[in-house]
Amino acid sequence: MELAKFNARQYHLLARVALWLLASIVVSGAAVRLTGSGLGCSDWPNCEPGQLIPAADIHAWVEFGNRLVTGLVSVAVVLAVLGSLRRVPRNSTLTKWSIGLVVGVIAQIILGAITVMSHLSPPIVMGHFLLSMVLVWNAVVLVARADPVNLTRGAVRVSKSIKAHAQLIAAFTMVVIFTGTVVTASGPHGGDEHVERLNFSFPEVARIHGAAVIVLVVLTSSLMFRVRRTNADGFRRRVLILLVITLSQAAIGYTQYFTKLPVLLVAFHIAGATLLWIATVRLLLSSQTRFPKAGLHE
Repeated sequence: MELAKFNARQYHLLARVALWLLASIVVSGAAVRLTGSGLGCSDWPNCEPGQLIPAADIHAWVEFGNRLVTGLVSVAVVLAVLGSLRRVPRNSTLTKWSIGLVVGVIAQIILGAITVMSHLSPPIVMGHFLLSMVLVWNAVVLVARADPVNLTRGAVRVSKSIKAHAQLIAAFTMVVIFTGTVVTASGPHGGDEHVERLNFSFPEVARIHGAAVIVLVVLTSSLMFRVRRTNADGFRRRVLILLVITLSQAAIGYTQYFTKLPVLLVAFHIAGATLLWIATVRLLLSSQTRFPKAGLHE
């Protein structure tokens, strides 16, 4: 049976589904850690040796549920590759970016197995999250390049200094996300009560993370001020979205710190970090002086 063909809009929708599934697995992975279910399944890919499906245990089912989400993500990224091959008109660039998702998901599955085998070693868990951010970046780029609106809208023209400002914001966003993983690896929510944490002072690493967030707020606010009267409405909207997410993340972060890290707020903070990264990558793409027009060169 021949695989159906996709037009540009249908493939764009498929790419968006892959992106949001990749974002959802970050949240489901956080749920595993925050509920203390990191070792709910002691084996991989089976939940227990010789037992694929977990027994009637909430922690095992939370961990197993995260593995099911991983399965959905795997299907989505494979479809993204197949869809790029059946897209009309064909675009080899989309195929390359979709293959990147497949490679990344395979790496995530392998790293997930290592995470279980290492009994939730903090550096491995940090790497698992950071690799997720790389996958999200890949998916955001794929969605942007597959967007059929870009066929007629083309690039947003911004000055070189504005583009450099956006790149600086992206750099500090990476610092914020990385220091956030260090804070998490030093804090109480390790996925299991017996997991060893990083030997850092939690208040000190939280202050470093908080300082990076303040710098990011200042940088984003100043960019918003610089582009308030620009003709590039799409770019200005991207800056505003990023500013709102950054301020919301700062508010949640400080609230959770002073309220002793309630699980629900931590979950919102992790989801917000994913949205922050998505908004940052989209801002960077909007700042490019020349954006490839998918499908025009085929």
